[in-house]
Amino acid sequence: EQMLDIKFMQKMSFKTRKAYVDHIFEKGKDVFGRPFKSYSKEYGERKRANKYKRQSGAYATKVTPVLTGDLKNDAKPFATPTSFGIKFAAHGSKVKYLNDMKRELSSDKQPLPKKIIETIEKDVRREIAKQFPNKTTKIVLGK
Repeated sequence: EQMLDIKFMQKMSFKTRKAYVDHIFEKGKDVFGRPFKSYSKEYGERKRANKYKRQSGAYATKVTPVLTGDLKNDAKPFATPTSFGIKFAAHGSKVKYLNDMKRELSSDKQPLPKKIIETIEKDVRREIAKQFPNKTTKIVLGK
């Protein structure tokens, strides 16, 4: 039997997605923890003036990577019996485009923000520790 089961993987996928969306789309920090840089003058003026079709007005004055909300809503949690994570089901090309513009949402070097990785590690250690309660085992070698 596996130490970390599908229920744990599902719980972690939802928790990770929530923390990731908060970090990137609400707090406006890239995967490395840096605030997103300003937009080009023209794009920034149009976004602030709410001039884009289907634009989410709540993000008009923010430099977070949200224009319509499609990318933010596309960050989906996934879990298998042995892994979990976040995937962009339909808008992965936008992630690549933003990364190319140094507005990095994920990278090979840093797939998730450090704080989120540290939380995952802590949760995994805690879950494994639950399965090995503080029991003392006496081992006798030879006679």
